[in-house]
Amino acid sequence: MNIKMIAFDLDGTVFDNQKRILPKTKAALEKAAADGIEIVPATGRPLCGVSEQIWQLKGVRYILTTNGAGIYEAETGKCIYENSMKLERFLPMMARLEPLEAMGDAFVKGKCFMSRKNLKLLDRLDTTEEMKAYIRSSRTCVDNLTEFLRKNGEDIQKITINFVKQSDGTLCDYDRVQEIIRDFPEFIAVSGGMNNIEVTDKTASKGIGILKLGEILGIKKEEILAFGDSGNDVAMLQMAGFGVAMENAEPEAKAAADFVTRSNTEEGIAYALEKFL
Repeated sequence: MNIKMIAFDLDGTVFDNQKRILPKTKAALEKAAADGIEIVPATGRPLCGVSEQIWQLKGVRYILTTNGAGIYEAETGKCIYENSMKLERFLPMMARLEPLEAMGDAFVKGKCFMSRKNLKLLDRLDTTEEMKAYIRSSRTCVDNLTEFLRKNGEDIQKITINFVKQSDGTLCDYDRVQEIIRDFPEFIAVSGGMNNIEVTDKTASKGIGILKLGEILGIKKEEILAFGDSGNDVAMLQMAGFGVAMENAEPEAKAAADFVTRSNTEEGIAYALEKFL
């Protein structure tokens, strides 16, 4: 393989279940970077939510955030590409989502905002304590998210909607959220893992993002290797020259991949890089 870019998801892919980059994976990625290959974190997180471990990874020059809606220079934090949802169309959707018992957080210009009322939902989420800690550390609370965004005046890179699990195992207001999103066909919803929904402009995805970065850097599609595990990685796995899903990946991610490697807790990225590079 003539690989010039390695794009990799964070949660469930490069991170193990305790949000760590395991030693062999770190060494394999840094070796690739030392050999002249661009190593590109490709995440659904906003820039403000990117883990310190990523910032410390040697060789990272660019970070693809919010499912491809924003790409940033790692050293300067400068946004070099953005594909956001237009505020005037987003606000009617947000106004319908806000009264529901679902935690919708808006990602704007590398930051993330949530309604203060949703703090009470955070402890009830069916997810790990590590993920709850990440959410707490990366969100800025506002009194009313819809009104804050209206006054702020910026377009929205992404909204992530997390759900509370009810006693019967179903997710509270999940079907209602899906109905609302369907009324806005200019947006697209995918899974980011942990039973959430992530919404971006329909022309934004990790796949489109890595091809755009490749265009900026003079890297062809067939020279891109991508790793992922969930619904928001499907486009990237399909559009990269070679897509690799983790063993722990969702079925749709495995179906989109050219190869399934070991799990995120078994150094799956390191295993695949040793095999193919």
